[in-house]
Order: sequence, then structure tokens, then C-alpha cells
Amino acid sequence: MSSAVVSRMLAAFDAPPYRWLWSSNFLHSVSLTMYSLTIGWLALSLGNSPFWVGLVAGLMGVGQMGFGLFGGVLVDRLDKRLVLIYSHLASGAVMMALGILAATNLIALWHVLLAALMQGALLSVHVPASNAMTYQIVGRERSMNASAAGMMSWTLSRIAGSMIAGALISTLGIGSSFVVTGGFSVASSLLALLIQGAFKSPASSELFWRSAGEGIKYVWANAPLRRLLTLSPMVEMFGFSFYVMLPVVARDVLQVGASGLGYLSSAAGVGATVAALAVAGLGDYRNKGGLLSFAVVGASLSLILFALSRWYVVSLFVVTLAGGTLVIYDVLMQTLFQLLSSDEMRGRVFGLYALTFGFTPLGGFVAGTLATALGAPLTIGVGASVVLAYALGSLKPIAGIRPMGDQAAPQPAD
Repeated sequence: MSSAVVSRMLAAFDAPPYRWLWSSNFLHSVSLTMYSLTIGWLALSLGNSPFWVGLVAGLMGVGQMGFGLFGGVLVDRLDKRLVLIYSHLASGAVMMALGILAATNLIALWHVLLAALMQGALLSVHVPASNAMTYQIVGRERSMNASAAGMMSWTLSRIAGSMIAGALISTLGIGSSFVVTGGFSVASSLLALLIQGAFKSPASSELFWRSAGEGIKYVWANAPLRRLLTLSPMVEMFGFSFYVMLPVVARDVLQVGASGLGYLSSAAGVGATVAALAVAGLGDYRNKGGLLSFAVVGASLSLILFALSRWYVVSLFVVTLAGGTLVIYDVLMQTLFQLLSSDEMRGRVFGLYALTFGFTPLGGFVAGTLATALGAPLTIGVGASVVLAYALGSLKPIAGIRPMGDQAAPQPAD
């Protein structure tokens, strides 16, 4: 690999503040990966049914959706770096509290459900703060590279977090995994203290509700943004929600236990890491809408194959493909939202985008309910088929989305 290619892949890291932001987000992503696997395993252990795994995920979605837009308003009004720091600290506190309760055998399902709701609300603040800071640090031309690098931190953390969580649950118990998870989140807030720059938002006398309403109007009036926000709930609910079902697939379908669950999740992380590196190497790729369409179709087909597999090795391979295509989708979505939004509205736009993330755990709740009756494989396969049908039906308008500066053709008609 030539030095020019490597330099292009790492372009966003030329800005020192981005290096600290990336490092902070990496540790926070390790924490979230461990939390997701651990709380799913705990819910399955306490309730002994896929329904409870889905319900925990669903409540996390309720937290994200219920607070998503207002999280974006806060980011547009407050110091983004402080918002990031305090959200990570609060997240770590919730995780450690669960760890103490689990280690002392005082844990109950209602603790798990409440924690899921709180974590969802905190994520709805983290996402717009992190993305708004990223664009402010790296600018337009490196936004796609920074989005890919950000996804790389998530994918690498998925590998590390999955292995750590699987090992801790198998050897020291669920409580230890939650405590370590909380420690990573607290450490991420400490790294965020090192991010240099002015991230304060302009003072606003506008009423909170009016500010939120302006964000909705802005997105509704922008056809490309509106299309992306319509696509996101579909993919989050019926595509990404397969992650919620991984504990059920590992235990009941593939019968590989907690350590096998860790390897499945890590395999998705490997695929995602390779894909993120590939996208980072594209530089400021022009046909972002076309690449987004390819990723959605590819992810759908991969998940259908994963649903059909009953062999562990095959499942590892297919979940690697699914992880790779889904991360390409994520990178393109983040990049397009950054480039299509004005500086004044970016926090609110990402708040609305973060709100759609709530459809992943909400889809997990639906999947858990359906899996109780139909089984996890059929549930995953049906969800992936829904995404595929939607993607094929809206292929042309989505593929035609190109921000100003990337245009080789006019924007698609509304």
C-alpha cells in the first residue's frame, strides 16, 4: 500500500483535536459494545426468553426517540465538548450501578429496563455532539474520511469490546463486565478533556420548543435530508436490529454460548473495520448516494444469508459481510447529513438522525416478540427482506442524492 493511499486514509487525523475526539469515541464505543452484549445476556438470563432481550432494546429505543430532537437542540445551544463529557460520565455511572447490583445479586429486571431507557436518552445527546464537533474540526473535504475513521473506531471497539465482554461474562460474571464497561465510559470522558478548540454554540433567546420546531421544518423542506431520514428508520429497525438478536442466535440456534457470542460480534466488527478502511481510502468520493444504495442492498442480502445459516463457521463469515456493508451505510449517512446541513442546524439535524437510531432497539423489541413465536432466524430474515424491498423500490432517488460540490448531475426532483 502506497504512502499516498495511507495518507488519504488518515487525512482526518492531521487535525490534533480530531485524534483526541477519535480516541474518546473509541473508548466510549468499547463501553457501548460491552454494555449491549452484557445487558442482552443479563436480560436473557433473568427472563429466559427472547422477549425480554427485545424489551430491553425497545426501551433503549424509546429513550433515544423520546429525547432525540431535544438532544440536538441542546447541542446547538451549549458547549459541545462539555455535553460529550457529561453524557459519557453519566453513561458510565449507570453501567457501574448495574455492575454493583449484579455482583451483589440484587439485580432485578426493572433495574435493567430503567438503565436501558436512561442509556437511550444519553445516546441521543452523544450522537449530535460528536458529529457536530467532527465537522467543525475537519471541515467539508475531509468529512467523509472523518466519518469513516469514526466508524473505524466503532468497528475496532466492537472487536475489542465483544471479546472482553464475552471473556468477563464467562469467567468472572455479568457484574464484572458492567463495572469494566462503566470504567471505559468514564475514561472516554477524561480523553475528551484534551480536545482543544472552541465548541461553544451562539447564545440563543429562542424558545426551546420553537428551536426544535425549526429543526423539523428545516429537514422537511430539504428533499435529500427528508429521504435520508425516511431511509434511516427502515434500516435501523429491520437491519441493525439483528445485533439485538445475537445472544439468542448464539445460545439457541448455534449453541455456542457467551464466548461464541463474543466471536460472532467480533466477526461483524472485523468486516466493519475493513469496510471503514476502504471507504476512508476513497477520499472525497462524489457519488455518495450511489454508494449508499449499494450498501443497503448488500447488507440486506448478507442478513438474509445469516438468517438461513445453521453452521457456526458460515455464520461467522456472513456476519462479517453484514458488518462491512452496514458500516459503509453508516459512513455515507453521517457524511451526507453533515454536508447537507447548515452550521446553524447541524446539531438539530443530527438530533433527528439520532432519534432514528431508536428504531434499532425498538426493532429489537419487535424482533424479540416475533422470535418468541417464530424463532430468531426467521425474524431476522423477514426484517432483512423488508429492507431489501424498500431499498430496491427507492433506489433511484437515494442514489441521486449529491451534496453541493459533489454534483455531476442535478438533484432529483422532489
